[in-house]
Amino acid sequence: MSILPFTPPIVKRLLGWKKGEQNGQEEKWCEKAVKSLVKKLKKTGQLDELEKAITTQNINTKCITIPRLYNLTLIWGALELLYLG
Repeated sequence: MSILPFTPPIVKRLLGWKKGEQNGQEEKWCEKAVKSLVKKLKKTGQLDELEKAITTQNINTKCITIPRLYNLTLIWGALELLYLG
C-alpha cells in the first residue's frame, strides 16, 4: 500500500527489497527516501544498475555514484534500508 499519492513501479519494486518492518511513519519515510534516490539516479542513468545490484545480490555489478545532494541523510537512509538492512 502506497502512503504517498503516486508511487512509480520502480519505487515499489525497490521497496519490496527493504529489510525489517516499519510502522506507518517509518514506512512513509522509507518511500520518500527511495523516491528521492530514484529521482537522482534517473538523472545520471544509473537506476538500472542499482536495481540490478539489489535484485541479483551480485557483488560484480557496477559501482553507483550518487551526486552531491542537499539531503544526503535521506539518500543514505534509502540505501541502508534497501541494501545494508
